[in-house]
Amino acid sequence: MKKKVLVTGATGFMGRSLVEKLRIMDDVFSSVITMSRRPYLNKSGKGRHYTCNLGEVDKTCYDYSCLEKICAQHKPDIIFHLASNPLTKLDENNPHNIVLDNVISAHKVAHAAPEGCRVVMASSITVYGDWIFKASDGPEVYTEEMATKPTSLYGITKRTSESILSSYVGMGRISAASLRLCATVGPNLTHGVVKDFIRKLHSENHYLEALGDYPGSTKPYLHINDAVNAFILLGLSEADGEFNVCPDNEITVEEVAKAVMIGTGINKEIKWMGESANWKGDNRFIKASNQKLKNIGWELKYPDSKDTIVSVVENMS
Repeated sequence: MKKKVLVTGATGFMGRSLVEKLRIMDDVFSSVITMSRRPYLNKSGKGRHYTCNLGEVDKTCYDYSCLEKICAQHKPDIIFHLASNPLTKLDENNPHNIVLDNVISAHKVAHAAPEGCRVVMASSITVYGDWIFKASDGPEVYTEEMATKPTSLYGITKRTSESILSSYVGMGRISAASLRLCATVGPNLTHGVVKDFIRKLHSENHYLEALGDYPGSTKPYLHINDAVNAFILLGLSEADGEFNVCPDNEITVEEVAKAVMIGTGINKEIKWMGESANWKGDNRFIKASNQKLKNIGWELKYPDSKDTIVSVVENMS
């Protein structure tokens, strides 16, 4: 039987790519309902879009109960929950926004989802923190069974959201999977170090400025197409819990810079801004296993972080 789908955060970087893929899979999905804070330009003419702020806490506002009404009307079989504040650097002017955007929205999704609904949420690999790499006898890679000790408010909100979904699974209300995504890049990239390097390479500055000391932090970089395939795989799966979504390796900031230079065809000397330029709470080294997701059928088209960045930047140039 075909599935009815609801996608939150549909106008975001990842949301747009996911919706495009879902809408061409009309042999699997009967309808794709979308929602976000902004209007959605639906060129295909398929589905229905709702504009709604899921972080609203004022009960007198339409946005407070909009999701509950949408779920009651459309009764989705699967909810892909991508709506969140993606900034890992704390907004010190209003640090509460990220809690409202991420935690409140996750609870609304879990609570409003029809009984038996499948919820697949975008989480983050930053939930682990960096504790294993500070322990002299620690393991070499994060797996889903390990403790989570996030060092940023963003990571804390994502771990809290995962726990909210788990509690509703435990009550038998829904089934759910949380995708612990690493840095994800694609042609419509909106933020992040790759986007920043592209901008700086095209500037008049003779140097490419990079945060930290040589060679910078070490992290994995995932292609948007592999991320979308992971969402759909888990949407159609019965596997509950958390899943690392990352390629087979990780690279340094220096290697990221060189990959962006290859993709743009622009070369500049890297100028390191020093450790003091890094923001508090950042994880300087992230290495995670993707084996759990591979065990249920996930196949990577872009397994290498450097190749991923080069491919994406070339298509953007």
